[in-house]
This record gives sequence, C-alpha cells and structure tokens, in this order.
Amino acid sequence: MASGAQTSQVPVQGGASPKEGWLTPARVVSIAAVCLCVLMLVIQLMGARASAEADGQAALALIEQQPASVSVQAPPSLAAAMAPHQSVLSLSHCAGSQCSTLFAREQAEPCTYGVSFNPQCVAVRSKTNVGYSLLVRFDLLAVLKDIALNMGAVLLVGGVVALWLKSRQAPQQTRAASTQQAKQPSELDALTGLLNRVAFEAALKRHNESEALPTKGSTDGCLMYFDLDRFKIINDTHGHIAGDVVLKTVAKRLKYTLGNDVLIGRLGGDEFAVLLVDVASQATIEQMGRVVIEQVSKPIQIDSITDTVGLSIGAYMIHRGEMGIGDMLHRADLAMYEAKRTGRGRLVFFEEAMDTASRKRAQIQADLKKALEERQMFMAYQPQFDAFDSIRGVESLVRWRHPTRGVVSPDEFIPVAEANGLIVPLGKMVIDMVCADLVALRAQRLQLPYVSMNVSLRQLSDPAFVTDVQEILQRHGLQPTDIEFEITESTAMGGHSGRENVTLRQLSEQGFRIAIDDFGSGYSSIARLQDLKVDKLKIDRVFVQAIGKPNFDPALLELMITLTKRLGIKSVAEGVESVDQVVWLRQAGCQMMQGNLYAEPMTHGQLINWMRLQEGDHSFDDGVWAPTQTLEFAEA
Repeated sequence: MASGAQTSQVPVQGGASPKEGWLTPARVVSIAAVCLCVLMLVIQLMGARASAEADGQAALALIEQQPASVSVQAPPSLAAAMAPHQSVLSLSHCAGSQCSTLFAREQAEPCTYGVSFNPQCVAVRSKTNVGYSLLVRFDLLAVLKDIALNMGAVLLVGGVVALWLKSRQAPQQTRAASTQQAKQPSELDALTGLLNRVAFEAALKRHNESEALPTKGSTDGCLMYFDLDRFKIINDTHGHIAGDVVLKTVAKRLKYTLGNDVLIGRLGGDEFAVLLVDVASQATIEQMGRVVIEQVSKPIQIDSITDTVGLSIGAYMIHRGEMGIGDMLHRADLAMYEAKRTGRGRLVFFEEAMDTASRKRAQIQADLKKALEERQMFMAYQPQFDAFDSIRGVESLVRWRHPTRGVVSPDEFIPVAEANGLIVPLGKMVIDMVCADLVALRAQRLQLPYVSMNVSLRQLSDPAFVTDVQEILQRHGLQPTDIEFEITESTAMGGHSGRENVTLRQLSEQGFRIAIDDFGSGYSSIARLQDLKVDKLKIDRVFVQAIGKPNFDPALLELMITLTKRLGIKSVAEGVESVDQVVWLRQAGCQMMQGNLYAEPMTHGQLINWMRLQEGDHSFDDGVWAPTQTLEFAEA
C-alpha cells in the first residue's frame, strides 16, 4: 500500500521476467545457505593454518635458543611443548633445501613436496637466521569434523526455511498465474485499465477455489465494494467525457493508494471491487479504507473546472470456499448500500442483519409493485397554520394500506421506491390522488389555499415530471398555485447541477410553490435559496422540540427565522407539540406552524369533517386547537 498499512496481496502485474521467476525466496535461502557453508569452510581452514604457523613459531623459538652447532638438535623441551598441540604431526628444521626432522608423532611423516589436502604443511621462516625455516605438518581431521557439523546445521536450517517458503509461495504463484491470465488485454476495462467485471470475478473464483487453508472457513482476506458518491451529479452536469475523466482519475488513485499487488476491478459504471488477500484484521482494513476515501475524495481537475466525488465502501471478510462469488459480491454490495444509507463517505463491514434487511426490502419492492397496480395507497393530511391560527394549507403524506400487514409506514417503503425507481410512478399516483382530494374538498365549499406534497431528487430528475404534473392539474381543473412541492434541504442543495435544477426552475417559473423541508438538518447556500425562488423554509422538528428543554440554545433557531425575514419568505415550524413552543415561536416571529398540537395527520374524509368543525369554531385556548383524534386510521 503506497500510503497505508502493508499487506500481502494477490499479484496483479503482468508476467514476471525470467530472472524474477527463477530467483524465488526459497532459492535465495538455499543459495545463501551454500554460500555460508563455503565461507565457514574457508574461514576454518585459514584458522587451522594460522594455528599451525603459531605453533611453528613457538617451536622455532625453542630451537634457536640452543647454542650454535654444526647440526641442529631437537631441544629436550620441544616434545613437551608440542604435546598439547595434537594437530601438529611433525616438525622439520631446514637450512636451505636440507631438512632434518626434529619432532614427529607416531606413524607421522615429515613434510614432503607435493599436493595434499590432509595433512597439510606450512613453512615458518626464521626471523633471526636468514635461510632457515621450520616445516610444520598439521592434521585437519578435527577441523573438518567441526566444519561438517556446522555446515550440516546450516544446510538443515536453510532447507527447512526454503521448504516453508516454497509451501507459502505455491498458492501465491497460483493466484499470480490466475491474475496474469485475467489481465489479458481483452479482459481489461478499456477506460480505466483495471480488470473488467468478467476478469475480476474469474480471478476471485480462482482464489476462492484455490488450495484449502489449514482450517476450513478461516478468514482469508477481504472483498471490498466501492461506489462513488456524487458521480451522477458530475456526469449530468459536465457530461460523460467529464465522467470518464473522474473514473480514470479514481482508478489511478486506487492503484496508487492500494499498490500494484492488489486485485482491483471495475464492475461497471462507478462501481469498483478490490480483493485483499491474507488480511484478517478489520482494524487494518478500516485504516486502509480511511486512506482510500481520503485519496479518492481529493479535488479532480476536469478541464477548467475542479470538482470532487466521495466514496462509500462495503467490506466482507472472506471465508474461502464456503460460498460462491456471487454471494460474496452480494454481501459486500449490501455493506456498501448500508454505508450509503448511513451517511456516505465511510466503510461498513457486512453483518447478517443486512441480509435480513435486504430480503425485507426485496419483499417490500415486490409488494410495492403490486400496490401501485392495485392502488393500495391513500393520502393523509396535516394542516399548516399561520400566526393567527388560520389554516393556510395542508401537507399530504402518502400511506400504504397493505392487504396483510395493515398500514405500512412510509419510512419502510419510500427508501425502497427511491432506490429502485418506483418513486416515479408512485409520485405520479400521489399527485393525482392529492389533486382529486383537493377538488373533492373544494366541492364541499371548504376553502383550502393549497396542498403541499414531498418530491424526491429521483422525481425531479425525471424529464417527464413537469409534463406529467401539468397534465394532471389540467385534468382536475387546478392551477399551479394550488400545489406546493416540498424538497429536502439536501435535495435543494445537491440537485442544483443537472436535470433537477432545470425541473425546479420550470416549476417555480410556472407558479408552483417551492418549500425547503427539514431546514437546518443539512447545509444551505443563501445564493442557492434565492436562485430557486423558494417560498418557505420548514424548520426541522429537532430545533422546535428543543424549545423549553434544559440547555436549549435559541441562537440557531432565531437565526433561521431571521433569515427567512431577510429573504422575504415564510418560516414554518415543524413538529410543534406544546403550548410553550407556540409561545416562543410566535415571539421569535415564526410565521407558520405545523404539528400534532394543532392536528394529527388525518385521512381525506377526516380532513373534510375536521374543517367543517373549524368553521366558526373558536373554542380554543390561547389560540391553539386541541389535538385531533384520528381513530379512523385504525379502521383504514
């Protein structure tokens, strides 16, 4: 890894050179062991020779201490001096080429000219008498025994290490061969140079079916599933060429950050996958994930502009051989989906609960398709009031009357509808039902200025959205001013560069009311609010419900209300549930309120009855109506 923890990974480089292929770790150890043995042999032989020379110097000193005479005789102490030096076999004193033996062990012969490995001879020259020397014949048997023992130990250790390395290298060579086979030009992604989906899955399969681990099911690395955040916005805003630049840049950053020895593939679109081998620590993977997200999220230069993408990562700890690669990828994908659902720009590990939730979503998706066909949806409405407790409009809330589960919360089916595209036909059905209900209500001579409804980013990106809305309004005889569209703060701020922006502009220009929902829960740009020509800001209920509680800080809430005044738009407080909240909001200048204190969500029939009761009804305390009972929901 270029900038993170080092890991042992599946090699993904092209074929190794012949030198790299021959010089394996096992062979390196074997060569090193042989070289060490040779070095030990040379050192010990040189040591034996140096010891023999030292013995010869000592013997020569004893000989030269005798009085000068015609013939050199062995001093009486010579045999005793040589007794401890068992390797010395004989000593011959030489004057020129004439030599005489002064000391010899039993059956030992004096030095002779010729080549002999054992025993060997060494000549020690006299330092006082020129032309005189002492030939020392010494035995190497003891030295050779030591050398044999040491060399045997070295070769044994080297052999064990080499065999161990070779056993570890065999699976790696298998994986390397698999990866090299996968990286044929026809199996590389043409845009990024990474493995394409077919090649990545083939390499993953080879790894999954390769040599079994000692313990079946042991953790054997991690499969990571990457998905870019904000890529669609860049693609829609700047075009597909800019999108290609982003994908190529991200691919380079992945290879740089993870290193060349990691299996990386592009599965399609803005989705990538990475296989980390021999990594069992989640802490290590989390560290790698943080580094990858940081690198990918850096600004990208696209011609003359600079933009950024984010990265959401799902991780699945591999249990090799326990399941097919399809299930492995599915689990990593589920973890990635959870990373996106919980805030994006993070890494999430797979948990079994995610699979259960996925099956539940799949069941909801199947049931939802049938629900749209059979029109099992119905609308609930919650009134919105001005500072004088006059009803100004209602917010419509879609509900699902499931044939077996009863009323299903929108928190369950709306995310599924947005994820699979069913939000578009669902949204169209909602608009039609809301318009029909508004017409029916006005037919009862009840005055309702407008109905507000939520619209998602996916709906705004639908090119036919504005046309569909116009057709529905025309069919019901309504005007754009009768409808208010609520978009979340994140949608308003994030959907400003593409089809969504065009749709919002068209809606605003045609006279539809635009409201920002959950204001304060995300981030906003004043310029963006002015650009959208927003009619109202709905303050998130979190701020409203904090009123009157310990440690309540009114600064942000006052700032939001003041902002609406400065911009000339209305402020709506959501989630009002107490009189104290109403009093504080009125004193702060909040213009509209909505919450269960005034009225709980009610069906269309309940709304008609409730509005009839409110005509001429002023029996409220301090301007606040008692909560509305919605028992009909149980019957619905």
